[in-house]
Amino acid sequence: MSLTINTNLSSLIVQSSLTQSTNGLNQAIERMTTGFKINGAKDNAAGYSIANNMGVKLSSYDVAMDNVMLGTTLIDTASSNLSLITEHLQRMRDLAEQAANGTYGDDSLNAIQSEIDARTEEINRVMSNTEYNGIKLFEGEETAGTGGATANVDESKRVVNQTTFQSGETYYITTSDDLVKLQDLVNSGVDTTNVTFELMNDIDMKGVSFRGIGTGGADGNDDTKFFKGNFNGNEHVISNLTINTSEDMVGLFGATMGNIDSLGLENCDITGGTVGGLVAMNTGNITNSYVTGKITSVGDEKSAGGFVSGNMGNINNCYSECEVITTGKAFYVGGFVGGAIGGMIENSYSVAEVSASSSSFYVGGFSGFTEELASSVSFSNCYAGGSLSGGGYDGGFIGVSNSSINISDCYTDTSVQGGGYYKGAFIGYDAGTGTPTITNSYYDSTKNGAMADVGSGTYSGTLSGVSATEFSNLLKAVDLPDFSYGGGGSGTVNNSGREFILQVGIDSSDNSKLSFDTALCFQLNIDVTSHAGALDALTVIDNILETVNKKQTEFGAVQNRLESVTEALSINIENLTSSMSTIKDADIAEESSNYIKYQILQQASATLLATANQTPSIALQLL
Repeated sequence: MSLTINTNLSSLIVQSSLTQSTNGLNQAIERMTTGFKINGAKDNAAGYSIANNMGVKLSSYDVAMDNVMLGTTLIDTASSNLSLITEHLQRMRDLAEQAANGTYGDDSLNAIQSEIDARTEEINRVMSNTEYNGIKLFEGEETAGTGGATANVDESKRVVNQTTFQSGETYYITTSDDLVKLQDLVNSGVDTTNVTFELMNDIDMKGVSFRGIGTGGADGNDDTKFFKGNFNGNEHVISNLTINTSEDMVGLFGATMGNIDSLGLENCDITGGTVGGLVAMNTGNITNSYVTGKITSVGDEKSAGGFVSGNMGNINNCYSECEVITTGKAFYVGGFVGGAIGGMIENSYSVAEVSASSSSFYVGGFSGFTEELASSVSFSNCYAGGSLSGGGYDGGFIGVSNSSINISDCYTDTSVQGGGYYKGAFIGYDAGTGTPTITNSYYDSTKNGAMADVGSGTYSGTLSGVSATEFSNLLKAVDLPDFSYGGGGSGTVNNSGREFILQVGIDSSDNSKLSFDTALCFQLNIDVTSHAGALDALTVIDNILETVNKKQTEFGAVQNRLESVTEALSINIENLTSSMSTIKDADIAEESSNYIKYQILQQASATLLATANQTPSIALQLL
């Protein structure tokens, strides 16, 4: 080996070893002080990427676990308060059963009623105040047309607090007081043009004095006293409405030039001169609404209809199931509409018991009289059933047609009974001033024996009499209204409209979401001061308890699911943590051994480097 001065190969070799041992020592120190064997991408590029992805998922799982814990607390809050409500309802049921016994005097019944009233108020308080993190749990969100849970309303916008209405504004009807106030304001001439009214609850009108909204003044023709606004029923029901008068323009609405939608009028008993269940005279639009009950017309030269008395507007997707009675010499009487003198009626039906006096004129299972006075008249996809008797001109679908009306896809199996001048299975009498056009329409030819399709007169188009079986099959294929609104009775329960969606997973898929609904809104009207009222209260409370118990069961199912989610998340967190530890965590025993190894190597290299650095000085001894 050569002895050189400029190049010290031994020193270079020892320096390299020293660098390696120093790097190894530093790495061992880093791993022992951090606890990780991967502290940067340079340590293990693939392992670093995998570990980082696992860390992101692990952090997401921790957040999901927090979400589940918060959701569990929310549902526990709702369940606990619902248990308290159930206790009150059970006590109220005990009191109602006690009151129904018939052994208590008025004072005792009043005392029982006082406790029921107090517990009703407490239930309302609990349901109103139950919240979590500022969110009302039992109150549904305000939605129009859903029949959903009762919405909170701005008290300043309730009808009962108004003296006039502003065009373009929306006002709310929550109780019978609002409905009566709307009646009083409209009938006094307050304008409702371009004003919207939202019905927010089912309303029981039992015992409430009522005349009708928009009576049209003394003669019924004062259009400043017509209803001209938009009435949104929101799939709620007005029940047990009673009106008893001999005046005209009688109904829930007297005369309307506005719009009515999604409203149910149930178990009404309405008596008047010119009278209709929902509306006496309609020149506006009515959709998705219905009437059940009894309609009675008194006096001479009047008209009556189960749904409307006179129509010049448009009616779509509506029905009436009423008893229609006349006691005087009524002009127009119909199961659905008394007289149709304009407008279009479609996708609607009537099942009525029409009992007209023998002196009444035009009586029809669907419409008593039709004439194109205000505008053209048409009926499309309509059905009339039930029975009719009395009158001079009677028809299973129309009593008298006095113009060129259009009838398409209409059906009747009304039983036409009694005497009279002219009777027809479909039209009683065509007055001849215009020929009705009938297309694709049918009647049950077996219902009225050999009765002609039209008692007198002619028509153009296709009208067929078919057997009862054929008629039934045809009717099954017809798309007619099949709905009812509200909860019925004097206690209403709505249990939807407050949906919560919990993020219990780590991605955006549906599998990472858990949803449930906590809405449950009561409208309790319980009176046990009479035997009948106490019995009704038992039914009402039983229905509410059934729904409350169902909601509690839903809460329990959600709690079980949340427990399952918690366990699944814990398993995922444990497995992921273990996997990330395998990839990233340092083996301290191994690293401490490496530390000692590299420390010895570093010290040895340092000593040998000192020796190697002295090698060039040997050359001086040769000089």
